[in-house]
Order: sequence, then structure tokens, then C-alpha cells
Amino acid sequence: MNNAHSLSQFKFDIWLIEQLKTSRRPGLTLEELRRRWMEVPSRKGNLSRDMLTQHRQSIRDFLGLRIEAPDRMHYRIMNPEALALNSLANDLLKSIQNYVFLQEYKALGNLIQPEQIETGSRYLEQIGRALTEKRKLSVTYQKFADEEPYQAVLHPYCLKADRGRWYILAHKEESKHPEPVQVFALDRTLRLELMADTFVPDSEVDVDAYFRDCFGVWHDYETYPVRDITITCTERVAHYLRTLPLHHSQREDAFREGPDARVAFHYHISPSPDFIAELAKWGEEVKIKE
Repeated sequence: MNNAHSLSQFKFDIWLIEQLKTSRRPGLTLEELRRRWMEVPSRKGNLSRDMLTQHRQSIRDFLGLRIEAPDRMHYRIMNPEALALNSLANDLLKSIQNYVFLQEYKALGNLIQPEQIETGSRYLEQIGRALTEKRKLSVTYQKFADEEPYQAVLHPYCLKADRGRWYILAHKEESKHPEPVQVFALDRTLRLELMADTFVPDSEVDVDAYFRDCFGVWHDYETYPVRDITITCTERVAHYLRTLPLHHSQREDAFREGPDARVAFHYHISPSPDFIAELAKWGEEVKIKE
């Protein structure tokens, strides 16, 4: 998947991944894929082995998904865990799906209104380079609670989107904060410049571990210790939680509680205020089981 990819090529990549995601082992043969491809109304061209090989390679290069036929007959995704809920590959796939859809139906104008992440987007190129080249960032930062902004030099470790905002996980030089790394919101960043100076990343900083038990980006385990939480909810809310889990640790209990047969969900999470607020928006339809 490079810049030369056409809309039709992106559409085929998405189609192929979706076919293999939902197929059972041992997978799908080339002939089975051909038959399914022939049923796609907007298809372009026939599915050849060379075409399949080309797209398997592009999908691996861009998304890290390995599509192979270990028995030399049935194709399947060899590393389906790469498409986990909170994975980069899953986010990229969703982005490609949205791009293809919006490009194909752009003539509809404001009849399609996707969610936007506007604030801070102008800094993404510099941050991407900083992460790649291990370069420091000079920022002017304005906390909502402070009257005046401050200057800082950051060592960036991760760029994360959460509910319409971009955040950087970074170490701040000369910081008195007890945590070695902190989260900085780009919508509170008044200025950001890529510095020539480089830094050596702290090998003890584990980005995945940092956010693993958070709801979003709120990381304060001292105030809100990570614990097991069970909620019960109505079947209506359960439908929403099944299709869009609140957290990667979410699991549904087969046991139904009470005369109204409420559904139970379990989480291993830091119950920060934004997590509690997310539950509270459902009112009496969601209850935290103590």
C-alpha cells in the first residue's frame, strides 16, 4: 500500500481482509476467493494468483498482516492478533475503510458527517519525525487550570488519539513530576517545534503497559488504583457495549442477574472520573456492582 494505490486497490485490500477475518480454518482457497470476488457488484477485473500475491504483500507491508497458505491451498491471516481492538493495524484498517468510503461518496457533501480530530493535527508531521528520528520537541504548553503557559522540552514516546483529541506521551526535561513520563494534549499546545537535538529513549518506558489499564489517557493509578470492576446493564446498553467495547479488558458474563435479566460486564481498569462519567451517561440502565 503505497501512494500509487488507487481507490479500487484499497477496496480490494479491505475486501480480502474482511473475507479472511470471518472465514474458519483452514481458510479460503484461491477458487473460493475468486467466486466471492465475482459476486462483488463494484469489482474491477478478475482475481488472479498474481493479483492476490501483490495485495498480500502490500497488506503485509502496510498493516503487518501476514496472509499465507500454510498448506499451499487455503489462505488465512496468520497473525489475527494484529487486528486486536487497540492495535495500530486495526486503527489503520478503519482509517482506510473510512477513506475509501468518503472518497467514493464525496459528492454527497454534508450528507455524510464523519467525526473529526482537528485540534493539534497541524503538529502531526513534526511529531512523526520526532518519534522516528528520536528528536526532542520544544513546546509552549497551556494547561486549562493555569493562567500562563510554560516552555518545555519533551522526549516523545507515543502519539495517541482519544475521543477527538491527540495526545503525546513524553518525558519532560527538568520536570519535578513524580512520573517519569506524562501525557500532553495537543489542543493545549500553543507552539511545537522539532529540535535538532536527539535523545536516548528510556528502555524502561513501556508504552503499551502505560495505557493498558487506563480508560483513554487518564493515567493516575495512585489516586485511582487498577482493580476489577463489574457493571450490570440493560440489554439495550449491552448491545452498544458488545459492538464498541469500553476497554480491551471487557468481557461479558453469561450469568444474567435479577428479575429484569440484566447483563454483567467485567473490566480490569483504573476507574478514573472519565470512566465513571462514561458509565453515568446511561443513567439507571448501568450500575456498578460493589
